[in-house]
Amino acid sequence: MIDIVICTFKRLDKQITLNNIPESYRDNVTLVVQPQEKEAAKKIHKNIFVLDGDDIGYAKTIKQTTYEWAVNLQKHFWMMDDDLTFRFNEETEEWVSGKKHSFTEDIFYSMIADIEKELHNDLFHGALGTTWSFPWGKLPYVENSRMCGNKIYHKDLAKVWSEIDWEGCCGSEDFYVCLQLLTKGYANKVWHNYVIDPGQSYADGGCSDYRTLEYHNESCRELHRKFPKFVRLKENQIKSGPWQGILKLGCNVSWKKAYKSSQINTLEGFMND
Repeated sequence: MIDIVICTFKRLDKQITLNNIPESYRDNVTLVVQPQEKEAAKKIHKNIFVLDGDDIGYAKTIKQTTYEWAVNLQKHFWMMDDDLTFRFNEETEEWVSGKKHSFTEDIFYSMIADIEKELHNDLFHGALGTTWSFPWGKLPYVENSRMCGNKIYHKDLAKVWSEIDWEGCCGSEDFYVCLQLLTKGYANKVWHNYVIDPGQSYADGGCSDYRTLEYHNESCRELHRKFPKFVRLKENQIKSGPWQGILKLGCNVSWKKAYKSSQINTLEGFMND
């Protein structure tokens, strides 16, 4: 069974993702915590992985976690935020109206089977889509799309781990890593029959401890500087939360174009050899 790895910070008393995973699967789940929460985490869950420092931010958390599972353990793994709820889409009249169904244990294990089948067929990276996106025309999955809040990796990530900049674009880490892999020629799949509800934005704990509005905006600018051909900046007015009514930057990303660029470069390289 694929390992599920939940990165959590200052939310040990609110383990939404862990509580949404069937108890029968939790032996395959590990909480990733900082040293300051090690002892408290042991009281919540038996499997924990302790990072090498406190208050290190999400980018370094991803870097250390991916190194442990891909390079050291050489295992397929699925990284998740700690505040996710699973939902299920199916093509019914209710689905057409946008309703998402709650997960059952059977659906959970069907999802695991589908993911493991794709990993066996050499899927390099993937994710579940989010409840933010309408699923129309996307079932069961789309290729080369946004990965957010969760990331599935093949164990062969170890082969290119050292080629990835894990610490750039802090605040847009998931987008940045995904774009690096797509432009290196590693296609992804994002499921929309199975999706995650990412929960409340800017909730206490997690990245909210240090993610200010300017921190967020600068991460968008940096992502645009890194991939100007594929990232376009936009301004959005925040509708809820502590930043309600304030304009903030967002990114429109051409995910398929990013992957296509890797194939064009490969063809050009072949023709020029």
